[in-house]
Amino acid sequence: MQPRDMTLPDLVSFDPDHGLISFCGRRAVLVQADAMGALRKELIDTLGVDIAKVILTRFGYSCGQSDARHLHALMGDDAVSEFVLAGPKLHMLEGVVCVETHALLIDPETGHYDMAGVWKNSYEAEQHVRLFGVSSDPVCWTVSGYASGFSSVAFDTPMICIEDQCVGRGHAECSWRLISSDICGPEHDEHRRLFMPLNLQQHINLLEQKVQQRTADLAASESRYRDLVDNLSEIVFSLDGNGQLVHLNRAGRRRLGLAADGEMVPLARLMTMPHRRRLARFLRQVGDSGSEGRIETALRSLHGEEIPAQMQISPVMDGERLAGYRGLAIDISQRQARERKLTEYASSLESQLAQATRLAGLGQFASGIAHEINNPMGLISAYAEDLLDTIGDGGGGGDPVDVERLRRGLATIQEQAYRCKYITQNVLSFARDQVVNLEPTNLGALVRDKVAFFSDRAGGVALDIRLTVNDDLPPVRTDPSLIGQVLLNLLKNAAEATESNGRLMVSLGRFRSRIRLEVADDGPGLAPEIMEKVFDPFFTTKEPDRGTGLGLSICYGIVRSLGGTITCGNRPAGGAWFRVSLPMVSEGPTASEGPIVSEGSVER
Repeated sequence: MQPRDMTLPDLVSFDPDHGLISFCGRRAVLVQADAMGALRKELIDTLGVDIAKVILTRFGYSCGQSDARHLHALMGDDAVSEFVLAGPKLHMLEGVVCVETHALLIDPETGHYDMAGVWKNSYEAEQHVRLFGVSSDPVCWTVSGYASGFSSVAFDTPMICIEDQCVGRGHAECSWRLISSDICGPEHDEHRRLFMPLNLQQHINLLEQKVQQRTADLAASESRYRDLVDNLSEIVFSLDGNGQLVHLNRAGRRRLGLAADGEMVPLARLMTMPHRRRLARFLRQVGDSGSEGRIETALRSLHGEEIPAQMQISPVMDGERLAGYRGLAIDISQRQARERKLTEYASSLESQLAQATRLAGLGQFASGIAHEINNPMGLISAYAEDLLDTIGDGGGGGDPVDVERLRRGLATIQEQAYRCKYITQNVLSFARDQVVNLEPTNLGALVRDKVAFFSDRAGGVALDIRLTVNDDLPPVRTDPSLIGQVLLNLLKNAAEATESNGRLMVSLGRFRSRIRLEVADDGPGLAPEIMEKVFDPFFTTKEPDRGTGLGLSICYGIVRSLGGTITCGNRPAGGAWFRVSLPMVSEGPTASEGPIVSEGSVER
């Protein structure tokens, strides 16, 4: 019988009444491919890939040898080239693999045998990929072993089947070749090893030794870890899922007053009541999030000592279940003491800085007063000396006194005396407390009156004042006389900025929940360095004898006393703007509050 003539009906017979199947004259068993895959998985999971590969390869080798001897008795003395193809034909009939032979070289005289081809639909590659995914090595171990065993009997010489490509490695098909074991070089030692006898007991003993060594290493590692944890100066602890202490290192027991072999207690018992509630919420948060967290709290030992601590706690998970917590508590009492000292030191420095700032401000204030008073006093002194000389000359030489000269001198003295009075009045307005009388005020009418008054005083100068007032504004609780003084001062400054020959824009309207009064001009604007000092006392950009530098400072103090703000800036089209923002009636004090005393000097 030739391999090409072998058909399944000729080779198989069924006797279901006796539970027997015969294949090639021998009892056979139908086994599902998945069952062979399960066997492979058990071998790999239990013994590892290397041992499982040896077992399955030798299993296939034994099956191939047995089938070859049995078929030789059935087929007789057929040609070796025909007989060697019977093994692949059996595998195809059994559903193991589809074999295609591409090369076959037989030379009995030299003992040289070669055979090569491809395997298609290998059950073994299919099962391995299903169970383990793509491998880095060929996986048709039983098929390779079967080919080696069958060909070794057929060629009457040891043969080794080498799988060069494999579906289990991600290739499109499995390619193989058979070579004589006698001509295999050192590069084939790995394949030759698969056919050597396997001493499972030796491997088991080796595995047991590795397990024992690993267990000893783990025990030593755990001992070192416990020694390290116990010798730490910080408090290290473990909790169960209910917050009960299950482990506490030596430092923790000593600090918290627990005996070395004493019973563990709930961690919350070592805290005051407020901290217990915080800890309970914190543990729930850490457990729900599954991530580490930190909290500052205070522990209390069984002796009553309170220990400020920063606790770092992380959850211990058993799969999806919260098994407990582990944590570290660091004593932060020294850190808190340092922070308190730093806070006290910073407060002291801040007080010293404020005192130095006040002294510097007082020095600047005094310097400004001296400078402003010195100029008119110098003129008064000079004219007084001139008048004395005039009177002296007239009385001694008999010449008449120059009355006109006396009149001019006295007028100058009077003018400069008034200037000194004006300066001292401004200083008093700036420095002393003022009584602010708040009353509901129609700011629209007030602004119109003050702008008209200022326009009349401006006389015939070429000053263009443009006024915009919203008619639906609510009344504002403010002091009409003081806010009028602020508006007139802003108008005066704006007119001087344009040299009384420009345009002034005055607007009054609602901005969010406040009332905004704005005075703008088309003058040169404010330089950045000027904008930072414009509200400082005695700061002025005017020429000497034309301003005291107190006007905007007084305005600033008035607006602050009225519960508002005053700011300044530059218009995009050119010129400067000053804005006064005041609260509406609903935000101001009630009528029962009475007058408000404002401080003349306002810190900004």
